[in-house]
Amino acid sequence: MNFEQTNEFEKELKKLQKKWRSLPQDIVAAEIQISALYSDDVDAAEYRAAFFNGKRATILQVLENGTEVVKMRLDVESLGTNSKLRVVFIAIVTTNSILLVELYAKNDKENLDKSRIKKYLR
Repeated sequence: MNFEQTNEFEKELKKLQKKWRSLPQDIVAAEIQISALYSDDVDAAEYRAAFFNGKRATILQVLENGTEVVKMRLDVESLGTNSKLRVVFIAIVTTNSILLVELYAKNDKENLDKSRIKKYLR
């Protein structure tokens, strides 16, 4: 799985990691979880169902070409809870790549930036 970050994501990460020092390692841990969602492993379907069944993550949009827009809760070691930060990413299954689009704290921003998602879906 190839992971890329948008310029906006990188700026948000830099800003938020001043508050929560463990954030870069938390992003790496999230990338491992995301990779497991889109692997060809036999247990991946079961893991995927359990992952999206709870409050952990939500598929916001699915396109005909297999591309998915997903919003997930981010486990932050510095916080001790996963209810504060959200990550929005675009999974392009055909090219086996993930684009990290947005990172935001729930107390700073109530919802995701839909215009940014549209910008990167083109």
